[in-house]
Amino acid sequence: MSSSVDSVQYSNNVSYNNNKQQLSASTRRKLEALGIDPTLVNSESYAQSLIKSRESQRSFEQYTVQNAENEKADSTQKSNSAESELISEAKSLAEQLGISVDNSMTFDEITSQISSAISDMFSKAQENPELLQQAQLYQAQLSQLTDNYNSTSQSTTDLYSAMSMQANHTKYMLGL
Repeated sequence: MSSSVDSVQYSNNVSYNNNKQQLSASTRRKLEALGIDPTLVNSESYAQSLIKSRESQRSFEQYTVQNAENEKADSTQKSNSAESELISEAKSLAEQLGISVDNSMTFDEITSQISSAISDMFSKAQENPELLQQAQLYQAQLSQLTDNYNSTSQSTTDLYSAMSMQANHTKYMLGL
C-alpha cells in the first residue's frame, strides 16, 4: 500500500515538473503577470492561448472604459450646450427687464434677479393693468425657463446615473 501511494506521489511530482519545464521562462513570467498560476497550465500552446485570451480581455476592458468616458464627455458637452442656451435665454429676459447681467453669473443668480424685478413690477402694477399684464407675461416666461432648466438638469443627472450603473455593471461582468 505504501509503495503504491509513493508511486502515485512520484508520478504527480514528475508530471508537475514536466509541465513546469514545458513552459518557457518568458511564458511563465507573462502568465504570472496576468494573474494566471503557471503550475495549472500543462503546455506551452495552452499557455499562449491563455495569454492571448487574457490580453484580449484586458484590451476589451480598456476599450469599454474608454468608450464610457467618451460617451460621458459627449453627453456633458450636449448638456452644457443645453444649459448654455437656457442661460442665454435667461440673460435675454433679464435684458428685457432692464437688468444688467454678468457673463460669470449662473442661471440661478440670473433668475433670482429676474424674479425680484417681476415682483417689483407686480407691486407697481396695482393701478396699471398694462403693467400687470406685462408682469404676468414675464412671470410665465421665467416659469417656462426654470422648468426647462430643471428638466435639463434632471435629465443630465439621470444620464450620469445610468452611465455610472452601466460602468459598474460592465466592471462587474469583466471581473474588475
